[in-house]
Amino acid sequence: MPLKPFIPLSMAFGALGLVACSTKPVVDVEKAAPRMALAAVPSGACQADPAWLTNATLPSEVPGNESMCDFQQFMWQSMLALVQPASGNPNQLQFETWMPSYGIFIKDGTPTPWGQEPPTSCSTAAKRTAVSGKTPRLYSDITKQAGADQPLIDLKGEFVYYSMSVNQSAYDMLTSCQLYKAHCAGPLLPGNKGIDLSSKYPDLALPDTAVELKTSWMVLDEAGVSSGLYYVVPGVIQYKGGPCRQVNLGLTGMHIVSKTPKFPALIWATFEHRNNAPDCSNTSAPPPLGGAWNFYNPSCTQCVTNTYQAGKPAQVCRMHPEGDSAVGTFPAGDDCEANPNQFACQDKTKQMLAQSSAAMQSINASVQALIQANPTRINKVWANYELVGNVWTVNGTLPPYLQAQQGSLSAANTSMETFVQNGVAAVSNPYNCLSCHNMQGSTNLQNLPPVGLSHLFHNVQMPGGCENGALPTTCNPYLSSH
Repeated sequence: MPLKPFIPLSMAFGALGLVACSTKPVVDVEKAAPRMALAAVPSGACQADPAWLTNATLPSEVPGNESMCDFQQFMWQSMLALVQPASGNPNQLQFETWMPSYGIFIKDGTPTPWGQEPPTSCSTAAKRTAVSGKTPRLYSDITKQAGADQPLIDLKGEFVYYSMSVNQSAYDMLTSCQLYKAHCAGPLLPGNKGIDLSSKYPDLALPDTAVELKTSWMVLDEAGVSSGLYYVVPGVIQYKGGPCRQVNLGLTGMHIVSKTPKFPALIWATFEHRNNAPDCSNTSAPPPLGGAWNFYNPSCTQCVTNTYQAGKPAQVCRMHPEGDSAVGTFPAGDDCEANPNQFACQDKTKQMLAQSSAAMQSINASVQALIQANPTRINKVWANYELVGNVWTVNGTLPPYLQAQQGSLSAANTSMETFVQNGVAAVSNPYNCLSCHNMQGSTNLQNLPPVGLSHLFHNVQMPGGCENGALPTTCNPYLSSH
Protein backbone atom coordinates (compact mmCIF):
# COMPACT_ATOMS: atom_id res chain seq x y z
CA MET A 1 0.00 0.00 0.00
CA PRO A 2 1.50 3.38 -0.92
CA LEU A 3 2.47 5.45 2.05
CA LYS A 4 -0.19 7.90 3.12
CA PRO A 5 1.75 10.95 4.18
CA PHE A 6 1.66 10.50 7.89
CA ILE A 7 4.11 13.09 9.06
CA PRO A 8 6.07 12.55 12.05
CA LEU A 9 13.19 16.11 15.82
CA SER A 10 15.08 17.32 19.88
CA MET A 11 16.27 19.68 20.72
CA ALA A 12 15.98 18.33 22.57
CA PHE A 13 15.88 19.24 17.98
CA GLY A 14 15.31 18.59 21.34
CA ALA A 15 15.63 17.74 18.32
CA LEU A 16 14.47 14.27 18.25
CA GLY A 17 14.23 12.86 21.69
CA LEU A 18 11.14 13.00 23.85
CA VAL A 19 12.56 12.66 27.32
CA ALA A 20 14.62 14.93 29.48
CA CYS A 21 18.34 14.94 28.86
CA SER A 22 20.99 14.61 31.48
CA THR A 23 21.94 17.84 33.18
CA LYS A 24 25.52 16.68 33.65
CA PRO A 25 28.10 18.32 31.41
CA VAL A 26 29.97 16.29 28.80
CA VAL A 27 33.52 15.82 29.90
CA ASP A 28 35.08 15.24 26.45
CA VAL A 29 36.08 17.73 24.81
CA GLU A 30 18.72 21.92 -10.15
CA LYS A 31 18.87 25.10 -12.65
CA ALA A 32 16.44 27.95 -12.03
CA ALA A 33 13.31 28.00 -14.19
CA PRO A 34 13.31 30.73 -16.86
CA ARG A 35 11.88 34.15 -16.02
CA MET A 36 12.14 33.48 -12.31
CA ALA A 37 11.50 36.76 -10.52
CA LEU A 38 14.37 37.85 -8.29
CA ALA A 39 13.89 39.25 -4.84
CA ALA A 40 15.26 42.62 -3.87
CA VAL A 41 18.07 41.72 -1.49
CA PRO A 42 20.97 44.00 -0.56
CA SER A 43 24.23 43.26 -2.35
CA GLY A 44 26.58 41.20 -0.22
CA ALA A 45 23.82 39.85 2.00
CA CYS A 46 23.20 36.16 2.67
CA GLN A 47 20.93 35.40 -0.28
CA ALA A 48 18.74 32.51 -1.42
CA ASP A 49 19.14 30.87 -4.83
CA PRO A 50 15.97 31.09 -7.00
CA ALA A 51 16.62 27.49 -8.11
CA TRP A 52 15.75 26.29 -4.60
CA LEU A 53 12.06 27.12 -5.17
CA THR A 54 11.66 24.17 -7.58
CA ASN A 55 14.50 21.86 -6.58
CA ALA A 56 13.56 18.71 -4.66
CA THR A 57 17.16 17.56 -4.18
CA LEU A 58 18.51 17.89 -0.68
CA PRO A 59 21.99 19.42 -0.49
CA SER A 60 24.65 16.87 0.42
CA GLU A 61 27.20 19.19 2.00
CA VAL A 62 27.62 22.73 3.31
CA PRO A 63 28.79 24.84 0.34
CA GLY A 64 31.63 27.29 -0.01
CA ASN A 65 34.09 28.13 2.73
CA GLU A 66 31.73 27.19 5.55
CA SER A 67 30.86 30.76 6.46
CA MET A 68 27.88 31.49 8.67
CA CYS A 69 25.90 32.24 5.51
CA ASP A 70 26.88 28.89 3.98
CA PHE A 71 25.27 27.00 6.87
CA GLN A 72 22.09 29.08 6.77
CA GLN A 73 21.85 28.59 2.98
CA PHE A 74 22.33 24.85 3.42
CA MET A 75 19.38 24.63 5.76
CA TRP A 76 17.00 26.89 3.82
CA GLN A 77 17.80 24.90 0.67
CA SER A 78 17.01 21.75 2.66
CA MET A 79 13.72 23.15 3.93
CA LEU A 80 12.57 24.19 0.44
CA ALA A 81 13.54 20.78 -0.97
CA LEU A 82 11.47 19.04 1.68
CA VAL A 83 8.32 20.99 0.76
CA GLN A 84 8.50 20.16 -2.96
CA PRO A 85 5.79 17.84 -4.40
CA ALA A 86 6.73 14.21 -3.89
CA SER A 87 7.86 12.25 -6.92
CA GLY A 88 4.86 10.51 -8.47
CA ASN A 89 2.35 12.17 -6.14
CA PRO A 90 1.90 15.96 -6.42
CA ASN A 91 -0.64 15.82 -3.58
CA GLN A 92 2.09 15.02 -1.09
CA LEU A 93 5.16 16.95 -0.13
CA GLN A 94 8.50 15.20 -0.04
CA PHE A 95 8.80 15.20 3.73
CA GLU A 96 5.32 13.69 4.05
CA THR A 97 6.53 10.46 2.45
CA TRP A 98 9.23 9.84 5.05
CA MET A 99 8.86 7.11 7.64
CA PRO A 100 7.43 8.19 11.00
CA SER A 101 9.14 6.86 14.08
CA TYR A 102 6.19 4.66 15.03
CA GLY A 103 6.67 2.73 11.77
CA ILE A 104 10.17 1.70 12.93
CA PHE A 105 10.05 1.38 16.70
CA ILE A 106 7.33 -1.23 17.19
CA LYS A 107 6.53 -3.72 19.92
CA ASP A 108 6.79 -6.87 17.80
CA GLY A 109 7.04 -8.07 14.20
CA THR A 110 9.11 -6.04 11.76
CA PRO A 111 9.23 -2.32 10.95
CA THR A 112 6.90 -1.10 8.24
CA PRO A 113 8.59 -1.47 4.82
CA TRP A 114 9.67 1.80 3.27
CA GLY A 115 6.87 3.24 1.10
CA GLN A 116 4.07 1.63 3.06
CA GLU A 117 1.73 3.15 5.62
CA PRO A 118 2.50 2.17 9.22
CA PRO A 119 -0.40 1.11 11.42
CA THR A 120 -1.51 3.22 14.38
CA SER A 121 -3.76 2.66 17.36
CA CYS A 122 -6.55 4.54 15.54
CA SER A 123 -8.76 2.33 13.40
CA THR A 124 -8.47 2.26 9.62
CA ALA A 125 -12.01 3.59 9.38
CA ALA A 126 -11.20 6.56 11.59
CA LYS A 127 -8.04 7.38 9.68
CA ARG A 128 -9.82 7.30 6.33
CA THR A 129 -12.80 9.41 7.33
CA ALA A 130 -12.50 12.74 5.58
CA VAL A 131 -11.75 15.95 7.42
CA SER A 132 -13.13 18.82 5.35
CA GLY A 133 -13.49 16.34 2.50
CA LYS A 134 -9.84 15.25 2.68
CA THR A 135 -8.14 12.03 3.68
CA PRO A 136 -6.16 12.46 6.92
CA ARG A 137 -2.46 12.97 6.26
CA LEU A 138 -0.96 12.99 9.72
CA TYR A 139 -1.28 10.92 12.87
CA SER A 140 0.15 11.95 16.21
CA ASP A 141 -0.31 11.04 19.83
CA ILE A 142 2.76 12.91 21.12
CA THR A 143 2.06 15.96 23.26
CA LYS A 144 5.03 16.16 25.62
CA GLN A 145 8.00 18.31 24.70
CA ALA A 146 11.56 17.11 24.86
CA GLY A 147 13.56 18.18 27.86
CA ALA A 148 10.66 19.50 29.91
CA ASP A 149 8.45 16.41 29.40
CA GLN A 150 5.48 18.80 29.50
CA PRO A 151 2.79 19.68 26.91
CA LEU A 152 2.34 23.03 25.19
CA ILE A 153 -1.26 24.28 25.39
CA ASP A 154 -2.29 26.92 22.86
CA LEU A 155 -4.54 29.92 23.50
CA LYS A 156 -7.66 27.91 22.61
CA GLY A 157 -6.80 25.26 25.17
CA GLU A 158 -5.65 22.65 22.63
CA PHE A 159 -2.47 20.64 22.96
CA VAL A 160 0.26 21.07 20.35
CA TYR A 161 1.07 17.71 18.74
CA TYR A 162 4.47 16.45 17.60
CA SER A 163 5.71 13.96 15.03
CA MET A 164 9.09 12.49 14.11
CA SER A 165 10.28 10.93 10.83
CA VAL A 166 13.43 9.93 8.97
CA ASN A 167 14.50 9.80 5.32
CA GLN A 168 15.19 6.50 3.57
CA SER A 169 18.92 6.69 4.23
CA ALA A 170 18.39 6.81 7.99
CA TYR A 171 15.58 4.23 7.82
CA ASP A 172 17.82 1.76 5.99
CA MET A 173 20.53 2.08 8.63
CA LEU A 174 18.19 1.73 11.61
CA THR A 175 16.53 -1.37 10.20
CA SER A 176 19.71 -2.97 8.79
CA CYS A 177 21.34 -2.71 12.21
CA GLN A 178 18.13 -3.79 13.96
CA LEU A 179 18.45 -0.86 16.35
CA TYR A 180 14.70 -1.05 16.95
CA LYS A 181 15.39 -4.09 19.15
CA ALA A 182 16.42 -3.48 22.73
CA HIS A 183 19.41 -5.82 22.90
CA CYS A 184 20.86 -4.36 19.68
CA ALA A 185 20.20 -0.78 20.78
CA GLY A 186 22.02 -1.34 24.06
CA PRO A 187 22.88 1.91 25.81
CA LEU A 188 21.24 4.02 23.09
CA LEU A 189 18.10 3.45 25.14
CA PRO A 190 18.72 4.96 28.59
CA GLY A 191 18.86 2.33 31.32
CA ASN A 192 18.74 -0.52 28.81
CA LYS A 193 20.89 -3.64 28.82
CA GLY A 194 22.30 -5.26 25.70
CA ILE A 195 25.32 -4.93 23.46
CA ASP A 196 27.95 -2.58 24.81
CA LEU A 197 28.01 -0.48 21.66
CA SER A 198 30.35 2.04 23.25
CA SER A 199 33.26 -0.40 23.39
CA LYS A 200 32.33 -2.91 20.70
CA TYR A 201 31.08 -0.51 18.00
CA PRO A 202 32.49 2.90 18.95
CA ASP A 203 32.26 4.18 15.36
CA LEU A 204 28.66 3.14 14.67
CA ALA A 205 27.07 6.14 12.96
CA LEU A 206 24.19 7.27 10.80
CA PRO A 207 25.04 7.41 7.07
CA ASP A 208 26.27 10.73 5.69
CA THR A 209 22.98 11.33 3.87
CA ALA A 210 20.75 10.75 6.91
CA VAL A 211 18.14 13.36 7.83
CA GLU A 212 15.77 13.35 10.78
CA LEU A 213 12.74 15.60 11.18
CA LYS A 214 10.56 16.67 14.04
CA THR A 215 7.45 18.74 13.43
CA SER A 216 4.97 20.58 15.65
CA TRP A 217 1.29 21.14 14.82
CA MET A 218 -1.54 23.15 16.32
CA VAL A 219 -5.24 22.29 15.99
CA LEU A 220 -6.91 24.85 13.72
CA ASP A 221 -10.51 26.01 13.64
CA GLU A 222 -12.12 26.98 10.31
CA ALA A 223 -10.90 30.56 10.65
CA GLY A 224 -7.35 29.33 11.09
CA VAL A 225 -7.59 27.08 8.05
CA SER A 226 -9.09 29.80 5.84
CA SER A 227 -6.57 32.43 7.00
CA GLY A 228 -3.94 31.12 4.58
CA LEU A 229 -1.29 31.65 7.22
CA TYR A 230 -0.40 28.00 7.81
CA TYR A 231 0.58 24.89 5.93
CA VAL A 232 -2.50 22.81 6.79
CA VAL A 233 -3.10 19.06 6.73
CA PRO A 234 -6.13 17.02 7.78
CA GLY A 235 -5.05 14.77 10.60
CA VAL A 236 -5.93 12.33 13.34
CA ILE A 237 -4.79 13.01 16.88
CA GLN A 238 -5.06 10.85 19.95
CA TYR A 239 -4.39 11.76 23.56
CA LYS A 240 -3.18 9.10 25.98
CA GLY A 241 -4.84 6.22 24.13
CA GLY A 242 -8.21 7.96 24.16
CA PRO A 243 -10.58 8.52 21.26
CA CYS A 244 -9.21 9.49 17.87
CA ARG A 245 -10.08 13.03 16.80
CA GLN A 246 -10.21 14.18 13.18
CA VAL A 247 -8.93 17.73 12.94
CA ASN A 248 -7.15 20.24 10.74
CA LEU A 249 -3.56 20.80 11.79
CA GLY A 250 -1.37 23.81 11.09
CA LEU A 251 2.42 23.50 10.99
CA THR A 252 4.07 25.60 13.67
CA GLY A 253 7.64 24.26 13.68
CA MET A 254 10.14 21.93 12.08
CA HIS A 255 13.52 20.66 13.21
CA ILE A 256 15.82 19.47 10.40
CA VAL A 257 18.83 17.46 11.52
CA SER A 258 21.26 16.59 8.73
CA LYS A 259 24.43 14.52 8.61
CA THR A 260 27.05 15.25 5.96
CA PRO A 261 30.53 13.82 5.32
CA LYS A 262 32.21 16.87 6.87
CA PHE A 263 29.84 17.20 9.81
CA PRO A 264 29.47 13.88 11.65
CA ALA A 265 28.10 15.72 14.70
CA LEU A 266 25.20 16.70 12.43
CA ILE A 267 23.79 20.14 11.64
CA TRP A 268 20.83 21.04 13.82
CA ALA A 269 18.40 23.63 12.43
CA THR A 270 14.93 24.71 13.46
CA PHE A 271 12.19 26.62 11.63
CA GLU A 272 9.09 28.28 13.06
CA HIS A 273 5.88 29.92 12.00
CA ARG A 274 6.52 33.66 12.14
CA ASN A 275 3.46 34.28 14.33
CA ASN A 276 4.42 31.81 17.03
CA ALA A 277 5.61 34.20 19.72
CA PRO A 278 7.17 37.64 20.25
CA ASP A 279 10.62 38.22 21.67
CA CYS A 280 10.59 38.41 25.44
CA SER A 281 12.33 41.76 25.18
CA ASN A 282 9.52 43.20 22.99
CA THR A 283 6.24 41.49 23.86
CA SER A 284 4.25 44.53 22.70
CA ALA A 285 5.31 43.86 19.09
CA PRO A 286 2.46 42.91 16.73
CA PRO A 287 2.52 39.54 14.93
CA PRO A 288 4.48 40.01 11.66
CA LEU A 289 1.79 38.25 9.59
CA GLY A 290 -1.11 40.10 11.20
CA GLY A 291 -3.80 38.42 13.21
CA ALA A 292 -2.82 37.05 16.60
CA TRP A 293 0.19 35.35 18.09
CA ASN A 294 -0.11 31.56 18.19
CA PHE A 295 1.15 31.19 21.74
CA TYR A 296 1.11 34.65 23.34
CA ASN A 297 -1.85 36.61 24.68
CA PRO A 298 -1.03 40.33 25.01
CA SER A 299 -4.21 40.90 27.04
CA CYS A 300 -3.14 38.59 29.85
CA THR A 301 -1.59 40.64 32.62
CA GLN A 302 -1.26 37.79 35.12
CA CYS A 303 0.36 35.23 32.79
CA VAL A 304 3.88 34.02 33.53
CA THR A 305 5.95 33.54 30.41
CA ASN A 306 7.51 30.22 29.39
CA THR A 307 6.25 28.43 32.47
CA TYR A 308 4.12 25.30 32.30
CA GLN A 309 0.87 25.46 34.25
CA ALA A 310 -1.30 22.37 34.08
CA GLY A 311 -4.51 22.86 32.12
CA LYS A 312 -3.74 26.47 31.23
CA PRO A 313 -2.68 28.02 27.92
CA ALA A 314 1.01 28.83 27.88
CA GLN A 315 2.27 32.39 27.58
CA VAL A 316 5.26 32.06 25.27
CA CYS A 317 7.98 34.47 24.23
CA ARG A 318 11.38 33.97 22.62
CA MET A 319 14.24 34.33 25.07
CA HIS A 320 17.16 34.46 22.60
CA PRO A 321 16.34 35.70 19.06
CA GLU A 322 18.22 33.66 16.42
CA GLY A 323 19.60 31.64 19.31
CA ASP A 324 22.10 34.35 20.22
CA SER A 325 23.23 33.49 23.74
CA ALA A 326 24.70 36.94 24.33
CA VAL A 327 21.41 38.81 23.95
CA GLY A 328 17.87 38.39 25.17
CA THR A 329 16.70 36.98 28.46
CA PHE A 330 19.17 35.22 30.72
CA PRO A 331 18.64 32.72 33.54
CA ALA A 332 18.20 34.59 36.82
CA GLY A 333 19.26 37.80 35.09
CA ASP A 334 22.78 36.45 34.64
CA ASP A 335 23.43 38.51 31.50
CA CYS A 336 26.73 39.71 30.06
CA GLU A 337 26.82 42.75 32.30
CA ALA A 338 26.40 40.62 35.39
CA ASN A 339 28.81 37.91 34.24
CA PRO A 340 31.02 39.05 31.34
CA ASN A 341 33.33 36.06 31.71
CA GLN A 342 30.79 33.40 30.80
CA PHE A 343 31.44 31.70 27.43
CA ALA A 344 28.54 33.36 25.62
CA CYS A 345 29.80 36.80 26.66
CA GLN A 346 33.41 36.46 25.58
CA ASP A 347 34.27 38.81 22.71
CA LYS A 348 35.09 36.05 20.22
CA THR A 349 31.88 34.17 21.02
CA LYS A 350 29.75 37.31 20.84
CA GLN A 351 31.25 38.13 17.42
CA MET A 352 30.48 34.63 16.14
CA LEU A 353 26.92 34.80 17.47
CA ALA A 354 26.31 38.21 15.90
CA GLN A 355 27.57 36.95 12.52
CA SER A 356 25.31 33.90 12.73
CA SER A 357 22.27 36.03 13.60
CA ALA A 358 22.98 38.53 10.79
CA ALA A 359 23.27 35.73 8.23
CA MET A 360 20.05 34.15 9.50
CA GLN A 361 18.10 37.41 9.35
CA SER A 362 19.39 38.07 5.84
CA ILE A 363 18.61 34.63 4.42
CA ASN A 364 15.12 34.70 5.98
CA ALA A 365 14.37 38.04 4.31
CA SER A 366 15.80 36.78 1.00
CA VAL A 367 13.75 33.56 0.98
CA GLN A 368 10.54 35.30 2.01
CA ALA A 369 10.94 37.96 -0.72
CA LEU A 370 11.79 35.30 -3.31
CA ILE A 371 8.70 33.21 -2.49
CA GLN A 372 6.43 36.24 -2.55
CA ALA A 373 7.88 37.28 -5.94
CA ASN A 374 7.25 33.81 -7.43
CA PRO A 375 3.79 32.65 -6.32
CA THR A 376 3.42 30.30 -9.32
CA ARG A 377 6.66 28.51 -8.46
CA ILE A 378 6.00 27.54 -4.87
CA ASN A 379 3.20 27.75 -2.33
CA LYS A 380 3.37 31.26 -0.87
CA VAL A 381 2.61 29.87 2.59
CA TRP A 382 6.28 29.00 3.02
CA ALA A 383 7.08 32.70 3.27
CA ASN A 384 5.31 32.50 6.64
CA TYR A 385 8.10 30.40 8.15
CA GLU A 386 11.61 31.34 9.14
CA LEU A 387 14.87 29.83 10.30
CA VAL A 388 15.30 30.63 13.99
CA GLY A 389 18.28 28.49 14.98
CA ASN A 390 21.14 26.47 13.50
CA VAL A 391 24.04 24.88 15.35
CA TRP A 392 26.98 22.61 14.44
CA THR A 393 30.55 21.97 15.55
CA VAL A 394 33.78 23.33 14.10
CA ASN A 395 35.25 20.79 11.68
CA GLY A 396 32.56 18.33 12.78
CA THR A 397 34.17 17.86 16.18
CA LEU A 398 32.97 14.90 18.26
CA PRO A 399 31.83 14.82 20.98
CA PRO A 400 30.12 18.19 20.43
CA TYR A 401 31.38 19.99 23.52
CA LEU A 402 30.38 23.63 24.00
CA GLN A 403 33.62 25.33 23.00
CA ALA A 404 33.54 23.51 19.62
CA GLN A 405 29.98 24.59 18.83
CA GLN A 406 29.17 27.24 16.25
CA GLY A 407 26.02 29.10 15.22
CA SER A 408 23.02 29.46 17.51
CA LEU A 409 24.37 28.45 20.89
CA SER A 410 20.94 29.07 22.46
CA ALA A 411 18.88 27.68 19.58
CA ALA A 412 15.36 26.79 20.68
CA ASN A 413 11.98 26.48 19.00
CA THR A 414 9.21 28.18 20.96
CA SER A 415 6.75 25.45 19.94
CA MET A 416 9.10 22.59 20.81
CA GLU A 417 11.43 23.79 23.56
CA THR A 418 9.04 26.28 25.11
CA PHE A 419 9.99 25.65 28.70
CA VAL A 420 13.70 24.86 28.33
CA GLN A 421 14.94 27.80 26.24
CA ASN A 422 17.63 28.29 28.84
CA GLY A 423 18.00 24.63 29.69
CA VAL A 424 16.75 22.30 32.35
CA ALA A 425 17.65 22.22 36.02
CA ALA A 426 21.35 22.88 36.66
CA VAL A 427 21.98 23.82 33.01
CA SER A 428 22.26 27.48 32.16
CA ASN A 429 22.81 29.62 29.09
CA PRO A 430 23.95 28.73 26.45
CA TYR A 431 21.70 25.73 25.83
CA ASN A 432 20.77 24.09 22.50
CA CYS A 433 20.24 20.74 20.75
CA LEU A 434 23.80 19.64 21.41
CA SER A 435 23.36 20.16 25.12
CA CYS A 436 21.28 16.98 25.13
CA HIS A 437 22.44 15.29 21.91
CA ASN A 438 25.97 15.03 23.19
CA MET A 439 26.84 11.30 22.95
CA GLN A 440 26.91 11.04 26.71
CA GLY A 441 26.08 7.61 28.05
CA SER A 442 24.61 6.62 31.36
CA THR A 443 27.75 7.70 33.23
CA ASN A 444 30.16 10.59 32.83
CA LEU A 445 32.86 8.12 31.87
CA GLN A 446 30.95 6.62 28.94
CA ASN A 447 30.49 8.14 25.51
CA LEU A 448 28.01 6.58 23.09
CA PRO A 449 29.03 5.91 19.47
CA PRO A 450 28.12 8.78 17.08
CA VAL A 451 24.73 7.22 16.30
CA GLY A 452 23.88 8.12 19.89
CA LEU A 453 23.56 11.77 18.88
CA SER A 454 20.03 10.80 17.87
CA HIS A 455 17.44 10.25 20.58
CA LEU A 456 15.12 8.21 18.37
CA PHE A 457 16.19 5.18 20.36
CA HIS A 458 14.23 6.38 23.37
CA ASN A 459 11.29 4.91 21.40
CA VAL A 460 12.65 1.34 21.37
CA GLN A 461 9.93 -1.07 22.51
CA MET A 462 10.82 -4.50 21.09
CA PRO A 463 12.79 -6.77 23.42
CA GLY A 464 15.59 -9.10 22.39
CA GLY A 465 17.65 -9.11 19.21
CA CYS A 466 21.36 -9.62 18.64
CA GLU A 467 21.35 -12.67 20.90
CA ASN A 468 24.86 -13.63 19.75
CA GLY A 469 26.21 -10.38 21.15
CA ALA A 470 26.85 -8.83 17.75
CA LEU A 471 25.01 -6.55 15.38
CA PRO A 472 23.76 -8.30 12.21
CA THR A 473 26.12 -8.43 9.24
CA THR A 474 23.69 -6.17 7.37
CA CYS A 475 24.96 -3.44 9.66
CA ASN A 476 28.56 -3.72 8.45
CA PRO A 477 28.29 -0.88 5.88
CA TYR A 478 27.63 1.51 8.76
CA LEU A 479 30.80 0.62 10.66
CA SER A 480 33.85 2.66 9.75
CA SER A 481 36.08 -0.43 9.71
CA HIS A 482 34.06 -1.91 6.83
